[in-house]
Amino acid sequence: MTLNSSFARRIFTPLFFLLFIFSNYAQNNTEINVQAQAPRRASVLAEKVRDLKSSGINFASTVLLQPVSTDAQALKLFGVREGSSYIISSEGLQQISSTQPEALRFEIPMGTTSMVIDLVKTQLITEDFYTETSDGTRPSLKTGSYYQGVVSGNESSSVAAISFFESKILGMISIEGQNIILESVPDKAFSLFVYDDKKIIHTPEIGCGADLLDAVTHGGPSGPEMAAGDCIRVYIECDYALYQNKGSVQATVDWITSVFNNVKTLYTNESINTTLSEVYVWTSADPYSKTDSYTALTQFKTQRPTFNGDLAHLAALGGSNIGGIAWIDALCTSYKYAYSNIYSSYQDVPTYSWTIEVMTHEMGHNIGSNHTHWCGWTGGAIDNCYTPEGSCSPGPAPTNGGTIMSYCHLTSYGINFNNGFGPLPGDKIRSRVVAATCLGTSCSGGSCGTPGGLVISNITNTSAKASWNAVSGANSYDFEYKLSTAQTWTVVNVTVTNYTMSNLSAGTTYNTRVKAKCTGGNSSYSAQINFTTTGGSSCGTPTNFKVSNVTSNSANASWTAVTGALSYNFQYKLSTSQTWSQANVTVTSVNLTGLAPSTSYDVRVQAVCTSGNSAFTSTITFVTLASSYCTSKGNNSSFEWVSRVKIGTIDRTSGSDGGYYNGTNLIADVVKGTTYTLNYQAGSTGQSGTLYWKVWIDWNRNNSFNDAGEEVVSNATPSLSLLAANITVPAGASTGTTRMRVSVKYGGYPTSCQTFSYGEVEDYTLNIKASGSLSGPQGNGFSLESISLQPNPFNHLITAFVNAESDQEVTITVSDLMGRIQFVGKRNLRQGANALDVDLSELSAAAYVLSIASDKQNWQKKIIKQD
Repeated sequence: MTLNSSFARRIFTPLFFLLFIFSNYAQNNTEINVQAQAPRRASVLAEKVRDLKSSGINFASTVLLQPVSTDAQALKLFGVREGSSYIISSEGLQQISSTQPEALRFEIPMGTTSMVIDLVKTQLITEDFYTETSDGTRPSLKTGSYYQGVVSGNESSSVAAISFFESKILGMISIEGQNIILESVPDKAFSLFVYDDKKIIHTPEIGCGADLLDAVTHGGPSGPEMAAGDCIRVYIECDYALYQNKGSVQATVDWITSVFNNVKTLYTNESINTTLSEVYVWTSADPYSKTDSYTALTQFKTQRPTFNGDLAHLAALGGSNIGGIAWIDALCTSYKYAYSNIYSSYQDVPTYSWTIEVMTHEMGHNIGSNHTHWCGWTGGAIDNCYTPEGSCSPGPAPTNGGTIMSYCHLTSYGINFNNGFGPLPGDKIRSRVVAATCLGTSCSGGSCGTPGGLVISNITNTSAKASWNAVSGANSYDFEYKLSTAQTWTVVNVTVTNYTMSNLSAGTTYNTRVKAKCTGGNSSYSAQINFTTTGGSSCGTPTNFKVSNVTSNSANASWTAVTGALSYNFQYKLSTSQTWSQANVTVTSVNLTGLAPSTSYDVRVQAVCTSGNSAFTSTITFVTLASSYCTSKGNNSSFEWVSRVKIGTIDRTSGSDGGYYNGTNLIADVVKGTTYTLNYQAGSTGQSGTLYWKVWIDWNRNNSFNDAGEEVVSNATPSLSLLAANITVPAGASTGTTRMRVSVKYGGYPTSCQTFSYGEVEDYTLNIKASGSLSGPQGNGFSLESISLQPNPFNHLITAFVNAESDQEVTITVSDLMGRIQFVGKRNLRQGANALDVDLSELSAAAYVLSIASDKQNWQKKIIKQD
């Protein structure tokens, strides 16, 4: 290979650490000279939060999350033993999107307390950021609102990055060695699932393969404390498997930008500036290897000889968890590429915290750091988390977890993101950034500071004065204000640091904000400051507003009376809607009826007085309870019955089930706008003649089969052969699980809720998914609602995920294929989600049958134990 002369005769030698097959790195390589420096100062993010608070920036609390019962689907989807589910306030997300506050306080209810995170807005993407797809288009996508911060009360031992999108929240909070993950549940808008990644049942045991450009000698600064003057622009490419998993370009970009927000946060805490310049998404089959990370990396370099950024990173879900690989010390060279294979476990869901670790780790290689178990560090290997790379003794055991460039995720120490890169690797990457000659000087395109200290004074009925702190280098300021109920801002450009608003309405609330305008670009907006003019209404806002007595189709809202109130404007809406409905009442309690089961609603109320209306209360979000369907059955199925039903992954053949079969534990995924073949067949003693079929699907999930379009089959035939009907899932169907009812009757057509003399009824579950989603097989279940086993095959421990309808005891039995019992044990289930560990380490490698039995049902599945 011929190298550019600027490499000063650098020798390119591949060094692999692939999936635990590692070669040692000999110490006779030229040593990189890194001088020691004073310890890095305390957390950069903690200082930033403190400085903003000192400058007068308001960290306003935003009510976003309403706890609900734990989502069993989420437990299985993310492969965790426990977690918490929430409904996200659509109004709160809209407020963040529209106001883009410079700082906010985000609370996560946790039982009787809350975790409070102080967040600061970050400029995650460049001003000229764009998304490109493999078909050559550049779609216009919505970007999120990206924030970084620390946990209040644990500022020195925490780091957080939260991304807010149109209908979801994604992020991670690292606190004292714990990683608290915030993820949306696919196909469930405004839902949030929060879990500790230590509760993941099977964590990745994947290594890194790094190619080292050795014999590299860099001059320049010797480990500065800050590298804030240089910006690394990162280009990220998402493979086809990741696009398929997320279901759309928008969802793919949302997920990868939220991951990069966490990556950027970890580098921010190292005083290294990064930004995202482009995301490229493969919407068709990509050309990269799925079996070897080095091959994928070199293919990536060949496929993308030029790109929009300083470092290029391939984020790939395709492949068999083959780890990450990157060239070391590659800034400003032609080897500035990295590959991260995103680990996935159950349901092929990418593991969020591992993705953050592997991408941050591989970028660290690109910028200049070796592993912590490298013998070339001053003093030798930094930790003992893996066999040293070279001829030296292992380093000491890490204190309070390992660092980002370590292999401590393979040990009980784990990796603590609060430790960052650690002193030596951190110094090394900072020195490389400062010495780099190819980087820009600003991640935002300008060096304009955000105005602080915005205050409103001299408030009258019709005027108010705004003032703020000057920004060094600002040529002018855009001061903006609007009615709190309006969407459009009034913009005034001034060259001074104050502005007097006039012609305002009495007794009215206004929003204000300001940004600086500099030669190199504009700053971010300040925190929004609200004020209310004097005069006008003296009407108080209702207090003690609450929602109670929630059922599947009703709820009660109540509040305390306001002195002087003539009436109240009560407003309500679906959480997924932007439009409120209003009822004016003279009482302080409202009964809501006709609600849909398992549906999220928002409510609020304001007082109406002679002098005007009060402000609305904070919005309350509640979820109605699930409901049951009407019953239907045949009293006698001895002569004719349903013998087979097949749709998607459901395929059941049976004899007579006594007139009714509850197959709601059998689930098939269906996607909106997609056509499926439903096969159905009757069994008969041969004397039935014409049989009358009906099939219904509850497309709007309102526990009824009576809505237009929900009768999907109506057929009278004497045939006992397998019949077929094409069924198209309506584009307007409600996403989530719903019921399909199959009914065959002798003597005339059945209705959906009928008990008739001869024939049979069977119920099944369909999982309606959004257009672009992937449909996949579902495991068998039973009337505890659903069961799945993970992993299968297994080595020692297998876990059963059970969603129980009530508290109950079950018996778990494992038998060999001859029916001989090998294990039996009792377990107590709580109503809702359960994760049951079954230790079968004493069994020999073979196939077995695991059964879970309650007093009413028995569920069985074949399992395979490996050596």
